[in-house]
Amino acid sequence: MVNNPNSPSSPARRRASAGVAALAAAVVITTAGCAGNLVHSYKSFRSALDRGASCSELFDQRDLFEDPETLLKIDRDLDRIGCSSPDAIRNDR
Repeated sequence: MVNNPNSPSSPARRRASAGVAALAAAVVITTAGCAGNLVHSYKSFRSALDRGASCSELFDQRDLFEDPETLLKIDRDLDRIGCSSPDAIRNDR
């Protein structure tokens, strides 16, 4: 019996594949909540707004943005629904 370390079913190859998968999962989990996350956008803010998120939740999302144009749009949306602070109560319901 020849032990080929390059065989797809070799223990060394399986361990290496498992290590790569674990590293990839760790990177995804670590970066998922970052402000730079590509999923976070004005569209995600609007989705939270449309589903009825509280002022506190919306301000938490607002804190993830830095772009002045996006912040202006968000501030207009917050003002329109009565969210003048995280402790405010929405008045659009």
